Amino acid sequence: MLYSLYSFRMPPPDTLIITPAGDTVFIPDSVFQTDEYLITPAQPEEIAPDSWNSKDHPLLTVSVIVFIGLFFYVVINKVETVPQKIINRRKKNKLVTLLAANGNQYHEWLEKYNPYYKALSEELKFIFLQRVINFKQSKVFRFHSMPEEEYIPVLVSGAAVQMTFGLRNYLMEYYPVIHIIRKEYVLSLDKETYYGHVSRSGIYIAWNHFMDGYEDYTDSVNVGLHEMAHAVSFDVFLGVTDHHDYAFKKRLADFAEEGKPIFRAMRQGASHLLDEYAATNFDEFWAVCIETFFENPAAFRQAMPDLYQSIVELLNQDTLNPAIIADRGIAGL
Repeated sequence: MLYSLYSFRMPPPDTLIITPAGDTVFIPDSVFQTDEYLITPAQPEEIAPDSWNSKDHPLLTVSVIVFIGLFFYVVINKVETVPQKIINRRKKNKLVTLLAANGNQYHEWLEKYNPYYKALSEELKFIFLQRVINFKQSKVFRFHSMPEEEYIPVLVSGAAVQMTFGLRNYLMEYYPVIHIIRKEYVLSLDKETYYGHVSRSGIYIAWNHFMDGYEDYTDSVNVGLHEMAHAVSFDVFLGVTDHHDYAFKKRLADFAEEGKPIFRAMRQGASHLLDEYAATNFDEFWAVCIETFFENPAAFRQAMPDLYQSIVELLNQDTLNPAIIADRGIAGL
């Protein structure tokens, strides 16, 4: 997340300089201009053996295809192998152990610092805690120019889980590394000042601005949610895709369809509820919408009811509804 208002070409002496090693700093321009991300796998060439021509036996060919299709459907969707059962059991046992050891402490931190978590029902708090533990365990947190403290990965994981709480796929598996930087930083590539950004090398967050975002939970500025919005949108296009991700992509396209007229109006100078940074490009429009959706939902729904509803459907949650989760099946609950 680049706030151009605070950008400068020559950073002061105490400014942190981030030099990503061995990776591209920026992800390509936009997941909302999707041709380069929506790659359809080429169909394999069908070659029949010389001694047998499938055209001579069309019913048999169809039967074989149907059988193979049903076989793989059953194997992939219905049959859980013994090794997978063992893996799942171990994961469950580990989760139970971590909940017993850390659950109360994590709950206290989230209650203190995350208003979204604090407003959840007791049942949803328990589910949220489980997801925080799973998310935290799936990531490597790297600290830059600051001491490593246990509560920091918990709160950052909380922002990620908040963003994805209505989704079954919430781990953002494309991003195994999250970088925590003490304060705003300058990228060596462009000499611009950042509060956070997402690249192929990971998710980067300036810790002081992350905390500012949750301390004032009414100004529609939240670096944690902003960067997690970018991470989710890129993860679903760059990572491994299943049918839940395909459905999310479709809903993301529906959001874009609803949002682009508003974005164009902002680009032309129209005054708006959204922060002006949303006019930078459509990816930033998306991330700013997410900040506003969570921090100022009533005003958002009143000003742009259709766009608000598209985010409700996209994320499968409504911050103005006490139940929060719109469809528990989509959320995997």
